[in-house]
Amino acid sequence: MNTFYKTILLGFIALSVAACATGKNAFDKGDYETALDRAVKRLQANPNNKKAQDVLIDGYSVASAFHLRRVQQFKKGGDTFKWEGIYNEYAKLNRYYRDIQRCPSCMSLVSPKEYILQQEEAGQNAAEVQLELGKDALAINTIETGRQAYSHFEMALRYSNNIGDIDSLLTQARQVATVRVLIEPIPIHSRNLELTNEYFENKMFEYLDRYSRDRFVEFFTIDQSQQRDVQPDHILSMAFDDFVLGQAKIVSKTVELKRDSVVVGQYTDNSGVEHDVYGSVKAEYTSNEKTLFSAGVLNFEIRDAYTGKVLTNRKITSEDVWRHEWASFNGDERALTDDEIKRAKQRELPPPGPQTLFISFIDRVYGQVEGNIRQFYRNTKI
Repeated sequence: MNTFYKTILLGFIALSVAACATGKNAFDKGDYETALDRAVKRLQANPNNKKAQDVLIDGYSVASAFHLRRVQQFKKGGDTFKWEGIYNEYAKLNRYYRDIQRCPSCMSLVSPKEYILQQEEAGQNAAEVQLELGKDALAINTIETGRQAYSHFEMALRYSNNIGDIDSLLTQARQVATVRVLIEPIPIHSRNLELTNEYFENKMFEYLDRYSRDRFVEFFTIDQSQQRDVQPDHILSMAFDDFVLGQAKIVSKTVELKRDSVVVGQYTDNSGVEHDVYGSVKAEYTSNEKTLFSAGVLNFEIRDAYTGKVLTNRKITSEDVWRHEWASFNGDERALTDDEIKRAKQRELPPPGPQTLFISFIDRVYGQVEGNIRQFYRNTKI
């Protein structure tokens, strides 16, 4: 590309960038918000920019007329949510007003008008519509309509803070919308093992408490349900169907180790100079591995409290092998590697007790329990 064409291209790019910066392109496309935003920013940086001045003057006039016309269209229409549309149109006009107010050079070009009272009135009307829709939904008194009511009341707050009993209505809606889940006692069925699930229960209840804080779901124990006189919607059952331990097994393996070129002594030659004597060293090395197999099954089930219908059921299984390694040797230690020497210094350990292994099993299945709860109650987010 020769210099002439490069100059033309650079000039075209410069003009395009300038047009974008002043908002001219956005104005031509009918994007008045972007056009005015860019024009105001350009005039704040360069009050004498002629293109930005033209965009501001023409843009504010056209944009104001456009939004006010939209307000009249909404008022004449029969849309239930027309006041939300009117609120949004006045909000844009007030944004133009604030932006221009912060630009001294802009104020000398246009006289923006404020519509705060009109926006507040539209917001109050929009809030009242949402409030009535919420009350109608709340009166139906089902979990689904309770959630709809909660959403309407929250929407009402977006448009107006002047709603006297809104906190009470939100509380009522959340109570109706919340699924109440009774957690049955968690039994353990294990052959010849005395185990406690206190660790699992504490961990589970802590998680359920955190999980339910921002959701339409609440979990209760039987005692809590009786104390609060709560009628559950769901019943969550978790039972350790079985937890078994195998017999500890020890596997030993003995090998002969040999290393050459090891200094095994010294000798002195006729000149009185000492020399190393190299030879081979040997050791009989025995490695030992003790293993203990454990396995368990946790039955996870959620039922409908009214009909007894099983809503979800999972068999959560896990198994583990505990391992311990140690070694011994007879012979010359120099035949061993550093790792073999380190292992030979270890001693045989007894396997962990059943409760320790059971807790390890709980840690392995706990994440799956959380996952099942999150999946089943995924649509309860507030």
